Amino acid sequence: MQRAIELVSIAATLVTSAAIAEQPNVVLILLDDVSHYSVSTYGAEEISCDSPVEPFENVAFSTPRMDSLAREGARCDWAYTYPLCEPSRVALMTGKNNRRNYLYPKSQHASDITFSDLFKRAGYETCIVGKWKQTRGTEGTPAEEYISEFCWDEFFCFDVTNKVGRRMIEPYFILNGDTKDYRGIDPETGRRWYGPQLINRYALDFIERKKAQPFFLYYSMLLMHSERTPTPDTKPASVYDTHDVGNSRRGDDARFYPDMLHYADKMIGNILDKLEEAGVADNTIVVLMGDNGTRPEYFFAYPDGAVRQAYKGKHIEGGLHVPLLIRAPGKIPAKTTYDELVYVTDILPMLCEAAGLEIPNRNHLDGVSFWPQLTGRSKQAPRDAITTWSLNANDDGEHSIVLEYAFDKRFKRYAPDAMYPDGRFFEWAEDLLEESGAPVKKRIPRRTNRYRYAGLDLNGLSSDQQEAYERLGALLEAKRYVPVESLEIITSDDPLRAGSTRALRCEIAPPGATRNSLIWESSDPEVASIDKFGVLHAHQSGDVTVTVYSWDDAEPRANGQSPEYLRVGLNSSVDIAIVE
Repeated sequence: MQRAIELVSIAATLVTSAAIAEQPNVVLILLDDVSHYSVSTYGAEEISCDSPVEPFENVAFSTPRMDSLAREGARCDWAYTYPLCEPSRVALMTGKNNRRNYLYPKSQHASDITFSDLFKRAGYETCIVGKWKQTRGTEGTPAEEYISEFCWDEFFCFDVTNKVGRRMIEPYFILNGDTKDYRGIDPETGRRWYGPQLINRYALDFIERKKAQPFFLYYSMLLMHSERTPTPDTKPASVYDTHDVGNSRRGDDARFYPDMLHYADKMIGNILDKLEEAGVADNTIVVLMGDNGTRPEYFFAYPDGAVRQAYKGKHIEGGLHVPLLIRAPGKIPAKTTYDELVYVTDILPMLCEAAGLEIPNRNHLDGVSFWPQLTGRSKQAPRDAITTWSLNANDDGEHSIVLEYAFDKRFKRYAPDAMYPDGRFFEWAEDLLEESGAPVKKRIPRRTNRYRYAGLDLNGLSSDQQEAYERLGALLEAKRYVPVESLEIITSDDPLRAGSTRALRCEIAPPGATRNSLIWESSDPEVASIDKFGVLHAHQSGDVTVTVYSWDDAEPRANGQSPEYLRVGLNSSVDIAIVE
């Protein structure tokens, strides 16, 4: 009998191992400050810059390695994010709009369930390289180590601690909890250390080391964010070798944007070549996306003479519209043009469906998967509009600067806000800069020479405009804030044996509450610990009290401040006995 049990156990292990081996790898590449204008597959051919310090005109550019992803997979033509990096990154990692989980800058709490948690839970090796930004640690876990709380096996990142340092020439990074201050000469090149080159090396090494098992690589690029500096490929070489990064602007110079874009394309090419060399390209999903628009001093010219302005930081086309290219050999047909709306929150559920991963908190997400549409299994649009809520990079308490809006490909409606108590409405397909209603405009708080216009006259809308105004208004109403009223842990009263686990469930009332994330806590983690999924892990005999708190009033934060979260509001507790 024991032999039979052993054989069954071995067979189950083999089946599980085979299933894991068949799962696709994922490489998610996030470009920093890159609108879709900056990727040549979207049509632009030249860049100009109107910076008063470093202007230039009509510099030709192309991104052939990025473009190859569109030729070999899908180009998504209507992909949108938040207009700033941190809000976009939190939404990307969690599949949630910022209203649910963006409470403070640089403070994303580890109780938030992210794509790295989900992929690690499914048996993947996980790694993030490049820009982080979202946290500064807690009283119990320093900033240098806090990234691992999101189930990253390895991390090599910039912007992890309050000592940010430089990211380009002679950078300051955190490698798996250790600080790395790169000064002097890189022995591999004989030239100064270059941050984007360093993280590219680490990513290539990770792929090589993990090629025999499923891996999830989040390649969060440093390019194209300021500081804008020469690259090792800038000509003549002396420009890079002698560039002054010690001044107050860290060497930032807008003229080097085209060089940086070409170098970013080269680094992406290195990743694609490595996947081929390692023999895993056919089983790897590659996603390339921008986190927000390019800075507003840049203009992009198209062959037909059209010129488009990027606009990082503003909630207009040039700030929100980003590139999104997806390659999945054998799954997504080559040269696919995906013509439906995609929001940054949709990436997590799409990747999970592509990899066959369960999402335990699926009903808590705002994102919708578009994997069936990418692969041709469905022609029904997964969404016909996008709704969002934004604080930009400010604290949750600053309600006077909140912007909430809904849009489709043609129209955009803003909810009432402090600047425009009646809201605003634009036909933004014909008004990319959202200047309807001129000359009525109001200056954006804390911004010099930046304005928001009044929008179309609501008393003079056409029938199409009126229909869209009402439809988008209904979407905004459906997404209004709903507070959490109560929590209740649902579990068995039976004792739990040491060495085993039990999944606990928490009922949140009302079911449609907005801030639906939870914080699970064990009174004695040595007896039994509980993870962010609500799974209790029994370690030794004893009694524990498990308590769950609501994000709605616990206000968790990982910004280095105390307390980490409040324990005086909504909660639910159960006592559980652990036995041998």
